[in-house]
Amino acid sequence: MSSNIILQVDNLTKVYGHEYKFGFKKIGKEVIAVKNACFSVNKGEIFGFLGPNGAGKTTTMRSILNYLRIQEGTITIFGFDHIKDSIEIRKRIGYIPGELGLYEDFTGEELIRYLDKFRPINKEFMKELKSVFRVNLNQKIRSLSHGNKQQIGLIIALAPKPEFLLLDEPSIGLDPLMTANFHKILRKLKKEGNTIFLSSHDLSEVQSICDRVGIIKEGEIILIEEVENLKNKFLQNVRIKFAKQNKINEKDFLELDSVISGNRENSTTFILKVKENINEFLNWIKEFEIERITIEDASLEEIFLHYYE
Repeated sequence: MSSNIILQVDNLTKVYGHEYKFGFKKIGKEVIAVKNACFSVNKGEIFGFLGPNGAGKTTTMRSILNYLRIQEGTITIFGFDHIKDSIEIRKRIGYIPGELGLYEDFTGEELIRYLDKFRPINKEFMKELKSVFRVNLNQKIRSLSHGNKQQIGLIIALAPKPEFLLLDEPSIGLDPLMTANFHKILRKLKKEGNTIFLSSHDLSEVQSICDRVGIIKEGEIILIEEVENLKNKFLQNVRIKFAKQNKINEKDFLELDSVISGNRENSTTFILKVKENINEFLNWIKEFEIERITIEDASLEEIFLHYYE
């Protein structure tokens, strides 16, 4: 494996439940949560992992961490086997789960000091984290709001300044200002060579900070692409205004393979969504007199919804 690859996942398959046969009857049920997932995460990048609830995001992350037993596939982290070398791996990673559980009888400070005995924190980085996150670390955790508990979870995961961070919906409960501050921390860690695997429902978050994105649908990886390439290559919004009214209608555009949708704004103007190679569309309109045309990259949200239609 290349030294540049931090995480390598090959043919990961995770099945929940069992199905038994008794004669002609079947008892129980198998649910394939993740099927033949293959992807890698490179050193020093922020990799976004997208999919709706039930798509397999959390199952994939828990399988990577060896919290779940997988049926098929191999997973390596830093070149180590995720099962045989799980203790060595955990010394070098940080993790925040989607459903955060904390010792609620502790204060934030007490919990940090307690965990420092097992996983030494980076003292200088901790000072920075305390200046960025606004949670009161002297309050009992049970008395804190969900957003403040999330901040403590992030501080704990980040405090050792691990080489590899796995973050499952890390911004849930954070206000916009705190989310922006958190993103600044992630960008700084990336600049220093740390690697981040981030699962999120917030498409604007992924578009803002991630280098590459993987999209999972019904347990299968359907796309892995650099965020900028994804916006440039896979979907574009086109607004075209013809110089004069003509007999063109929406159906004419939809006959082109590259046009996903077309709507008439008025007698001379159309709003279109065009995928991949836009040259087919541009060649088609050459014979018409055009007054104005604008072409913009679609947002990550539009691309995501396109793949989930």
